[in-house]
This record gives sequence, structure tokens and C-alpha cells, in this order.
Amino acid sequence: MFGETLSSDNGCYVWSPDADTEHLKPNKKRRKTAKVHHDSATCDFLNTVPLLKGEEAQGYVQKRAALFDSVWQPQQELIDKISKKSNTGTVDDITDFVQQASRSSSEAIIPSALVIVGPNSSPFTSIAQAVALRLRREDKAIVISTTPSEITNLKAALKLINSYATTSSSRSGNSDGPRRDQYGRHLNYDLQILCDHVNNHATKEVVLVFHDSETFDGPLLCELIEVISLWKDRIPFVFLFAIKTSVELFQEKLSQTAIQHLQGAQFEIAHLDVHSIFEATMASDRHRLFWLGPGLSSLILQAQQESIQSIASFTRSLQYAHMTFFFANPLSILLADSVATGPLQDEIYECVRNLESFRLFAERLLEQGHVDKARRILNDNIFLHAEIMEGIKQGKETLKILIGAVERLYSMQATLRLKTTESWSALYIKAMMRELQDSASVRDTLLAIRKLPSDAMASLLDSLGDSIPELITLKEELRQMVSATGSTESLRSEHDTKHESLRTTVVAQKVELSKHSSSLSKQDLVYSKLVNQVNGVLRDYLHQSLVDPQELFLHEVLVFDLKSPHREVFIPKPRYAIERALTSPRDYLGCGCCTGAHYGLSATHPATSILYQLYLESGAIVNISDLWSAFHTIVGTDNPDDEDAEQERVLYVFCCRL
Repeated sequence: MFGETLSSDNGCYVWSPDADTEHLKPNKKRRKTAKVHHDSATCDFLNTVPLLKGEEAQGYVQKRAALFDSVWQPQQELIDKISKKSNTGTVDDITDFVQQASRSSSEAIIPSALVIVGPNSSPFTSIAQAVALRLRREDKAIVISTTPSEITNLKAALKLINSYATTSSSRSGNSDGPRRDQYGRHLNYDLQILCDHVNNHATKEVVLVFHDSETFDGPLLCELIEVISLWKDRIPFVFLFAIKTSVELFQEKLSQTAIQHLQGAQFEIAHLDVHSIFEATMASDRHRLFWLGPGLSSLILQAQQESIQSIASFTRSLQYAHMTFFFANPLSILLADSVATGPLQDEIYECVRNLESFRLFAERLLEQGHVDKARRILNDNIFLHAEIMEGIKQGKETLKILIGAVERLYSMQATLRLKTTESWSALYIKAMMRELQDSASVRDTLLAIRKLPSDAMASLLDSLGDSIPELITLKEELRQMVSATGSTESLRSEHDTKHESLRTTVVAQKVELSKHSSSLSKQDLVYSKLVNQVNGVLRDYLHQSLVDPQELFLHEVLVFDLKSPHREVFIPKPRYAIERALTSPRDYLGCGCCTGAHYGLSATHPATSILYQLYLESGAIVNISDLWSAFHTIVGTDNPDDEDAEQERVLYVFCCRL
């Protein structure tokens, strides 16, 4: 049975099972499961359910899913591109530091990059991955990522380092015994394994990344630093610490001996603003089929301001809004190009006729005297289909013009450098609420334009480009006007404050201040006329572009502003859920014993639920004796065989649930 006999000079024996012992092995019964084969045509749309009470055609279901992919995929690629671009500078700085520090000749001093990540550490993960990718590609470096949960003691930390460096399949060894491989016979927590691996593969850097550095055990981290410093002359170690607080607070966790072995350089991560992500996704009109409404946009942005969240969570919020629009809205099929020529289901037309914008559209037709047209959109589906396609086309163009006006206003505010400016997302929300046209932002911008000198006016017109055709001629006139003056001084309008002066007058022993306007030159008068023309063109442009989206036909299809699905998913209400579970346990248990008692007290309710409802009925001071009596009256059994046993049972339940 045994391959070798156990003797006094043998430390162990090897057990080799014979063929006779095969029957002693337990037979493992494998669970038989039926294999379900899905058709490849329907597998991609398996999670998209038909709407309209299940009467929606399967082709429409697939089109809605395809629309979501065509709309969200470019948005996701754009967000990834912006995030990658924002981290490029930090990745380059950290990579250069690691490459230069690893070539330093100092022994026992470990170069350390102290990266200040702030409260939100999610960007550091992508930065660390980008740094690791570049170092592995350029220097054949070894990058080891560690977390506090993986390093419980010094031996586990050294085992993890060796495992990361020498193998790709396993992260840590389970045995502390000797390890025999191409590097010789070593214990798996002996750094000689890593040293041999570095020498054989000509590795230039061994980067040890510490995620959540403040949460590491202080004495353990100090011990690990001291041990690694002993190998610095043979292994090119470099540390990368992710710090959420500050370098000073992190330094307090380390001992003086450990600090002497570190040579640190501080780096800071430029956190990406969610407003720039929102601007990039909403302003891109190439793949934009619909826009988010002001209520939903405010809800998503407010959630980012009230709590510390990452760009990934903000992206998920935007993605869920797109999913809700396409997967729970049967009218989103109207945005597909394939439905422009053919008729739709009758249920789709009935849904359109129940919209508020359709009612307003029909009322406008009646007010304008188009009675026959109003009758046809109510009775003729083919005629209504043509009106729907035309309404969606005009609505998209109008909303694109509105978004363009928001971009022009935001660009003008950035060029003018006003004291009080608003973000692009704030301007977008106001425009969608029809509050931007008469807002203080527009008034302050137009007032500042009237006071611009000629050089600043030229810069403003250049920033606007050719987006407003009426300004092209005025821009050329300004260029000719400045060239004709032949002076290096800028022309100034009549609204410029430099043309105004204060006069002091003493009347009846009272000092009065009055404004006085100096006379303007001929060139300034001509320039003032041009400034007034520019101001009038911009005012008319903003007035015509910033329309009310709620007045558009089928604005419910083009502007998605439903807040309830997003609020239920991303804004949890644990207190409400717990109170509802204790008040109406049947809603969660799904049992049939509480059918007749939805809101009242019942003996079939759980004991915790009964005690909670009794607590709600009590006053500010709870009498335990009265609470026990009421609980015993509800839970206790009438005329039990053994009253003492029944009372003990009820008392036990009462004490356990109290």
C-alpha cells in the first residue's frame, strides 16, 4: 500500500494507492442540467422585453436594443478617451520618475512615488494600470499591486511579492515549505527567488504599488520597508503609494527608521470634472438621437455634488438613463431611420395620440383653422406617420440649434472672463427649462460685449467662428476699421467706462457726484455703431435659438426627463424599506397567512414586526410591562394545554425580538 516503509531515518513516506483501493473513492454524482440553446439572432436581445403589454412586435424590440447600442457605444468611447487624456500627464510623470529612480546608485534607499489621490481613489487604479503597461513594454518591469487585505503579515507579503513576480497563474502560495525551481531550493517567502528572477530576465524595475496606503497596518508596513531595503542593492525596488489624505498624515504611520529608507516624490492626480463629461456627451450631435431633460440632468449632477462619486459611477448614471429611455419607452422606436418610410403598429400611433404635445399640436391646428388636418391626424395613421417623421426632424434641428446657442454663450463667457460665470451643464439645464433667455447670464454677457475694445472684440468674433453668418460681415468691417486707423491703440465704444469720469459739485454745503462722458473721436463713434450691431445680432440669435423645448411636437420622444427610475436605482431609501418591511411583512415574505391583515396587528406576523407596530402605538415613554401584556395577548394561544410552557415560549420570543 505504501511506496516506502516508515523507519527511524525517514522523515516522511509517500503513499501510493493500489488498484484495490480505487473502490474506496467516493463516487461524485454530477448534477445533470439541461442545455438551453438560444438562437444567435435572438440571443443579443434576450434581455429586452416587449412593451405595450406584451403586444410589441419582436422586430421593434430588436430595433430598440440596436438603437441603444448605436447611441451609447460612441458615448462610452468618448468618455474613455477624455478620461485617458486627462491622466496622460500624470502617467508620464510617474513613469519617468520610476525609470530614473531605478537607475540611481544609492543602496538601501528606496525611491517612492507618493501619489495624492484625494477622497476618490478610482482614477488611481487606471493610472496604475497605464504605468504598469508602459513599464512592462519599455523596460520589462515587474509591477506588483497590493491591498491591505492581501498583506496580513510579513511572511504573506513576501510570498505575495515572489508569487506576483515569478508566476502569472497563482498569486500566493499555500505552503511554507521549500520551493525547488529553476532558481534553486528556497522558501517561497525568500526574496532570493525574486532576485534570481530579476537577474535572469534583466528586469530594470520592480514596482510595488500600495493601494489605500493609509489602511495598511503601520508596524507591518515599516517592517516590510526595512526588509526590502536590505535587498535594494540586488533588486531595483520602487514604491508607489496611493495616499488619500496627505503626505504628513501618512508619514505619521511610519517609524523613523522606515522613513530613512525612503526617498519620496509627490504627485497629484488631476481629477476629471463631471461637468466636462456631461458637456461632451450632450453637446456631441453626431450620434445624438435624444437629450436628457432638466430634471433628470439636475438629479444626476446633484448626486455627484452631494456625495463623493467617481467618473465610473457618473458614467453608469448616464448609461442607465439611456437604457431606461430605449428599454422602457416604446416610442423610442420612432428615432430609428428604418421606420421613416413604413407604417408602424397601431398601438404606437395610439400612444402618440395620448401625448401632451400631440394635444397641443392639434389645438394649434384648430386655432389656425386647419380643421381637416386636425381630423386626419386623429383618424388616419398614414397621415399621422408623416407628421411624426416631420415633427421629429424639425425637433432635432431645433434642439441642435439650442445646444449650439448654449455652446456659443459658454464660449463668450470664457472669452470675456466675467466675474460670475456658470458651467456648461448649468446653462444647459436653464436652456431646457426655458430660463436662460432672460437670465442674468445673458444680460451680463451682452452688457460686457458693449464695453469691449476693438482688440477684445476681434478675439470674441474669432472665437465664435462662422457659426453665426451675420457676424462674418461685421468681423470683416472691424478688421478694415482697425487697419484704417493705423494706430496701435484699441478703439473704444461709447459704453466703455474709460469715456466716463466723475465730477464733484458742492451745492449748499453738500458734495454731489455726477458722471460725465467725454467726447468721442470719429473712429470711436464708428466703432460704437459696429458694437451695437454685434450686440443686436447676438441678442436676436440667442432669442431665436433659446426656445422652449416643451413647446415642440413630440418633445416627450426627443427629451427624456423621467426621474423616478433613476431615483429608485441610484438613491436608496433604507429607512423606508425597513419600515415598510416591518409594517407590511407580507409584501416581502409573500406568504398567504397574512392575507387578511395588511396593515393591522396579527398573530401571523413575525414577532419583530409586531413589536415594532406596538412601539409605534406607544407614547414617548414605553412601559415594558404594558408592551409585554399587549404582545402576549396577540401572540399567545387561547386555552393552552400547558399555560406555563406557553408563557415561557412567548416570553422567550419577546426577549429575543425586543
